[in-house]
Amino acid sequence: MNWNRAFTDLIRNGRPAYWGNWTLSPKLAPGAVGIITPDTGDFTLVREATPGVAHSSRTIPNQWKLSSSNVHRSETQVNLDGSGTDPETGTKVKAGLEVKWEFSSAGAIASEFSIETEKYINDLTSLTKPETLKWLAEQAKSVSMGSDGKISQGFGVITSAIYAHSGVNAGSQDSSSSLALTGSASAVQDMLGGVNGKGSFLSVNQHKSVDQHLWPFKPGEIAPDAVPIAYTVASFDGQLLIPNWITRLSAFEIFFNNKPGCTYITHIKLAYDTPHGRQDNEFTLSGGISKTVSNIPLHATDIHVEVKFKGVVNDDNYTFHWATPLGQWLTGRREIEMSGVWPGATHAREV
Repeated sequence: MNWNRAFTDLIRNGRPAYWGNWTLSPKLAPGAVGIITPDTGDFTLVREATPGVAHSSRTIPNQWKLSSSNVHRSETQVNLDGSGTDPETGTKVKAGLEVKWEFSSAGAIASEFSIETEKYINDLTSLTKPETLKWLAEQAKSVSMGSDGKISQGFGVITSAIYAHSGVNAGSQDSSSSLALTGSASAVQDMLGGVNGKGSFLSVNQHKSVDQHLWPFKPGEIAPDAVPIAYTVASFDGQLLIPNWITRLSAFEIFFNNKPGCTYITHIKLAYDTPHGRQDNEFTLSGGISKTVSNIPLHATDIHVEVKFKGVVNDDNYTFHWATPLGQWLTGRREIEMSGVWPGATHAREV
């Protein structure tokens, strides 16, 4: 089981451009340079910072709570024997709280954190300045991820990271397993979604095998600083910046999907700008026939599509436009779905 890949997939349900940091490595900071393996999401650090790149931070909602569908979470008031001490107040803990995650099947994930902030590179175009690009190309070459001043996809710069005061990643390696954290009620609640960074726990118990990463990682302590739990990456194709890189891209493609049962003839115009000039493409699809247009170059901008449903009296027209697809099309692919039965209503939408 590759936990980082599964964690990344879970995160992307709500944050499509992000990678997960399952093991809570502290080195995955904005400006860090390295190699990311798209199949696993593993980041191999090459340099801890990119020279001359400025960072800022912004506040985001303080609670992070993700889980697979087959996870049951419960909270129970428990009596403790007073042998444990709350690290924030220094008082003995007698009235405690247990938060328990029960996993009905192997591969299930629970992730809960108290978020501090999101840190990010101020201006991504700073990565394309000649001196920065030259430095990045040298680092890429040193690890066989580029040559002749060009950089291979998969070598890149961390552009933002979400930092947490405290929390837990837990993944079930067996069916019917569980993980439980116990401590003072306020400390455990702070650990999993508080705002003051004082979260902690006194004990952790598990049933069967659970892959777990806690922050703070020791009982009875407050974490010394925040830790990154998710991040975004910019990579390059040669010297072309790919702002939000999640997979290897060779070219853009658009799938014109005539839904089964569509009886209209559609006329489609596709145009886009390249450094070598404007490119145009036109074609007609009969009812029910679909077509994929591929090999649109990655440096294409201002992609414009017109879809015309041919009628007897009037034509129905739909238009679609993407100014910067390299920043907008994370997977390099778009689908336009077309439907309608003549002479009724027509529909064209981006899926």
